[in-house]
Amino acid sequence: MATGTGVGIVWDVPPSKLAEGLTAYEKKIRAAVVALVEYFEPILESYAKANAPWTDRTANARQSLFTVHEVAGDLVTLYLSHGMEYGVFLELCNSGKYSIIMKTLQAHYSDIKAALDRLLA
Repeated sequence: MATGTGVGIVWDVPPSKLAEGLTAYEKKIRAAVVALVEYFEPILESYAKANAPWTDRTANARQSLFTVHEVAGDLVTLYLSHGMEYGVFLELCNSGKYSIIMKTLQAHYSDIKAALDRLLA
């Protein structure tokens, strides 16, 4: 237990050591979140490729669907995207008739959230 001398605070564990522990914990959490994202990458990509609603002419659009993640500081971002320039038109034109990106994400939101909840519980 910390004791006071009347002059200041006497720490059993210096604040710098406490901060080191938090930093190590943050790194473990970030690594676990990255591992979780890496787990979901092929699931999302496979789902998008299997369920894309358009009729293939060349199969380029379907084959070019991909996932990738990015870590920037405390932020881990998972992307699902088209590799073809005309992918944006598949997603946005015709009232979204041929879209697959948002449908894929929506189909997996609950699984991703549940996995994050278990990780952070």
